Amino acid sequence: MRNQRTAIAIVNELKKMIVEDKIKKLPGEPQLAEKLGVSRTVLREAIKILEYEGIVKSRRGSGTYVINKKGLKISFSVPIEINTDNPKNIIDLLEVRRSLEERAIILAVETATDVEIGDLEEKLIALEDTINEKGNTSVPDYEFHKKIVEISHNIFLLDVYDVVFSALEILWKSPLGMESFGDKGLKYHRPLFEEIKKRNRKKALSIYNKIMDIDMRDIRFYIKRYTF
Repeated sequence: MRNQRTAIAIVNELKKMIVEDKIKKLPGEPQLAEKLGVSRTVLREAIKILEYEGIVKSRRGSGTYVINKKGLKISFSVPIEINTDNPKNIIDLLEVRRSLEERAIILAVETATDVEIGDLEEKLIALEDTINEKGNTSVPDYEFHKKIVEISHNIFLLDVYDVVFSALEILWKSPLGMESFGDKGLKYHRPLFEEIKKRNRKKALSIYNKIMDIDMRDIRFYIKRYTF
C-alpha cells in the first residue's frame, strides 16, 4: 500500500520535512524516493507540484532547493475503501458520522449567527414539505444535516462529512436496499432544530442521538435479518 500512495500524499510529507527539518535543499532523488517508500515517478510528480506552488526550484545539475517556507498549504486524500458486500461498513461509518455531527451541533449552538439559524430552518421547512408531499426525503434530509455542519464554521469538518455521507448514500442502498433508510427519525428534526435555535447544546445532542440510535437499530435489524 505504501508504494501506491499518491503524489499529493508525498507533497504533504515533503512539506512536513521542509518545515520540521528546516532543509534548504531536498536530498537526491534516489535517496529521497527510498526514504519516502515511493517510485521515482511519483516523487518527480510531487516535486513538480511543489515547483508549481513556488515552494522549491529545481536547478539542472545542482538539485532541488527550497525557496519558500511560508504559508504552506497541505492537502489530504484519505484512501477509504468500502466493501459494498459488508453491511458492517454502514455501522462503522454511521459512528463516524455521529461523531462529526455531534461536534458540528456543539459548534453551531455556540457560533452560528441568527441569520444562519434562519438558513437552517429553511432547509428544515424544505424537508417538512417533502415529507408532507410524500416525496423522496434523501436530498432535503442531507441538506438539513449538511447545513448544521456548514454553520459550525469548521471547513475541515465539512470536508470530512461530505466524504462520509457520500459513502453512506451508497452503502445503505447496496447491499441492503434500504431506500427508506432514516425515515423513522424524521419527526425529530423539528425538535432538533428548535433546541439548536435555543442554543441548548445538551438537549440538541440528546435529540440528535435519538435520531442516530433509531438509524443504528434499523441497520442492525437489516444485518441480522438479511445476512445470516
